Amino acid sequence: MERLFRSESLAMYYDEDRDIFMGKWDNCNVAEKLIAGIKEYKGIFEKIVPEKVIWDLSSMSYTIPTELQNWILDFLDIPACRHGIDYKVAHILSPDIYASISVMNMYVDGKTTFRPHFFSHENTALDWVNLTAKGPVSNAEILPPLLKVESLLNENKGRITLDVDSTEVPEYLLDILKVIKNRRFFSVGIRNYMQLTAREKVILTLILQGKPNKNIADILSISCETVKTHRRNLLRKLQCKNMNELMRFQIFL
Repeated sequence: MERLFRSESLAMYYDEDRDIFMGKWDNCNVAEKLIAGIKEYKGIFEKIVPEKVIWDLSSMSYTIPTELQNWILDFLDIPACRHGIDYKVAHILSPDIYASISVMNMYVDGKTTFRPHFFSHENTALDWVNLTAKGPVSNAEILPPLLKVESLLNENKGRITLDVDSTEVPEYLLDILKVIKNRRFFSVGIRNYMQLTAREKVILTLILQGKPNKNIADILSISCETVKTHRRNLLRKLQCKNMNELMRFQIFL
């Protein structure tokens, strides 16, 4: 049995037999449509609480800015994780590559307990969410893609080409986004880290070890208020908004 829920910007379907909830955008091209649709989607989602979710982005042409990406995670995806269900979430990507990348970019940092998968066609997305168990991996599945590297001497640049099956393009694109983001973080992060004082590096180490303020204060013979001041300064100097972002600096210790 299938139920249909309709809004101005989003059509929603629930297949009770297979426990699949699908949201299909209707020409989503502005932030207002995206926000309104997500709010309506969340209200219905919380009543159904499905284990399998498909987002059809094939008619989406809006590139989601970083601030709105974070809002979607905080409003929809992270609270959904608190239901404690092992979600299977699939996205059918838009032909608009920038719109697709803006969606994929939301999940690069692993802020959700589920790992969404990305597909070019509805049939492959449905096949994946309906798969109950993974069979043995064949040799064809583990073969690396054909890689070609060119040196563009006149432009002082290089070009990397990956030849992959079209069905695998979304997953490779997600992996490439992760590499780019980690590389950017490393280059900026190491510069910020090297600007810390010796005392700040010690306090950062203790914080990342999970020690509370009082424990750090006792170890360094300083007051808790001084430790709190150091915490604020570390967040500012390392350009972090919260402790989750601060934890990434473990790689420099």
